[in-house]
Amino acid sequence: MWAVELPEIDTGETFDDCAGLIRNTALRERMQAVREAILTHSDNYDDRADLGELHLLMAHEAGVGDVDGVDLVKNYTLRMARKGVPARAVYDALKILPSNNRCPFCGYGPVETLDHILPKRLYPGFSVKPANLVGSCDRCNKLKGESAPTGPADGFFHPYFEDACHVDWLAAEIVPSAPAVALFGVDDAVALDANTIARVKMQFATLELGRLYSDVAADEIVDIVGLLEDIFNVDGRDGVHQHLRRQAHSRRAANRNSWRAALYDALAASDWYCKGGFIGNG
Repeated sequence: MWAVELPEIDTGETFDDCAGLIRNTALRERMQAVREAILTHSDNYDDRADLGELHLLMAHEAGVGDVDGVDLVKNYTLRMARKGVPARAVYDALKILPSNNRCPFCGYGPVETLDHILPKRLYPGFSVKPANLVGSCDRCNKLKGESAPTGPADGFFHPYFEDACHVDWLAAEIVPSAPAVALFGVDDAVALDANTIARVKMQFATLELGRLYSDVAADEIVDIVGLLEDIFNVDGRDGVHQHLRRQAHSRRAANRNSWRAALYDALAASDWYCKGGFIGNG
């Protein structure tokens, strides 16, 4: 749900690099013959993505023209993703686009692979389209799987064309315990239209972000206990609250829907926590 700069990499050139590696003469000629159809599909993809309407694109699992879908997919698996082939340069260039090497689907994991926004098995014509390939962590890539949009309210956000981070949709609440536990969810009250909030919730649930953020927040909660005890001993509840608010503000400014921003907002809002709920839990 985090934006990534749209790559300026030519789809036709990438397709040619892959098709040129095909050793079977008949298949190579058939692949070259569908080039224009592939580019027409590509242009339609860009138009729909600009409008947030990828769900209107028809799946074409069987293939394009006289080229089977499985052979189009091999353009990616054998002729792009493999090290040492010409199109691997495109693969590597796409992997480094997400900011700070963070996965744009979860905002947490490192970029480790490329994800097909529209899955390559169902949409093989987009297997090597640069704008359909986004750097992601292995975890999100596997959990997303072959998810494909069926309507305006259920598609994954496209990092090159969409950005859901203009409002604070990620929220957390603190459960009093020893140590405290943070539970994460999507804030229904944010200023997003019904379809957009439904998509945020779908992506949040599919990628199990609530569990992921709670797990990583657990370490953060334990790590800050010593500092908070020092602040509490000098300035009491108000000192702790002010410190947590400053932390939340700083993190919202850097990444308004990061798990840390939501965590510190929730900690600052918990009167139980600010009054010493953290004491002895380091």
